[in-house]
Amino acid sequence: MSPHFTVNINQFNTGDRKAFDGVYRYYSRALQHFAFSYVHDWGVAEEIASDSMLKLWRNRERITTAQQIKAFLYIATRNACIDNIRSSSKLPTAKLSEDIKDLFKEEPEVYNRILYIELLQQIEDVVEKLPSSQQTVFRKSVIEGKTTHEIVSETGMTESSVFVQKSKALTTLRRLLKNSFLFLLWVS
Repeated sequence: MSPHFTVNINQFNTGDRKAFDGVYRYYSRALQHFAFSYVHDWGVAEEIASDSMLKLWRNRERITTAQQIKAFLYIATRNACIDNIRSSSKLPTAKLSEDIKDLFKEEPEVYNRILYIELLQQIEDVVEKLPSSQQTVFRKSVIEGKTTHEIVSETGMTESSVFVQKSKALTTLRRLLKNSFLFLLWVS
């Protein structure tokens, strides 16, 4: 997730597909990770993120700033996740805030999740530049939270190879993300 993303709000409001496509490319993966942090199912997370984008498209005329796009998407995604969990009878019904500032006051962990997801997006952008074996090991160990044994079982690599690939990936990430404020918070 590049910190230099901009969108022409006027074009976005009038339904310009290029403007919306830019928003979609910028936020879709982060929203999927955000949704996954609630529902723990990638298929459901992808569907929720897509639904949030569709809701944004349908409500685009009401958006006046790029910050409102971000707020709308994260609130819509969070609410959809909670609805999904409720429908699975895992969470009691609660009144939900529609304002992102109120949301952060009521539930500060949501803000932490958003920061974490934005960090994951920055990391993912760099991970895509790594050799494929490093990408695989890093994604499985850090992003998916799998153990070395699980990675060995899934990839056929040896334990030492998994450790080496993970170490190389982390070294490269530290070097490439050394100026990222979110990354510095994560490794400290």
